Amino acid sequence: MALLVFCSISVLLILTLSVTKRRLHLFEGIIVWVLTVLLQNNFHWLIGLNYKLVELSLDWIDYLVYDTNRSIIVPIGMMLFLELHSSLDRKWKKLLNGAMFAALFVGLEYLDDALGILSHSRNWRVWYSFANWSLNLLVLWLAFTKIRSIARKEVRI
Repeated sequence: MALLVFCSISVLLILTLSVTKRRLHLFEGIIVWVLTVLLQNNFHWLIGLNYKLVELSLDWIDYLVYDTNRSIIVPIGMMLFLELHSSLDRKWKKLLNGAMFAALFVGLEYLDDALGILSHSRNWRVWYSFANWSLNLLVLWLAFTKIRSIARKEVRI
């Protein structure tokens, strides 16, 4: 069941990304993808192995679903966040966009928990998830703006 749910989400996100107006260059998309996977791997390694706050299921199909979530769904969601973020003109709309995507990612994490793919320990608090996703969105936005500024300098010369 979990495999069907997350494969459906993956297909919907891929279709959504393919029909949206592209504001990210291919190079920027690759950087966002790699940085997202890097941040998520390090975060889950830290809280899973060191602090024992999150445990993955031992079933191989559940790990495949978790890997699909971490390697496809989250990076495409981050790319959609940056695409929407770059199209907004007001600061409050951009903050609302960040809060909305952070809440969506927290919901996705707790969907993993509800389907038995990962389990949070008793010491886990919901605000840890919000802090993680908000920090991820902030780091990706900062990296995106830095990459854009470097690319603009290269084009002007």
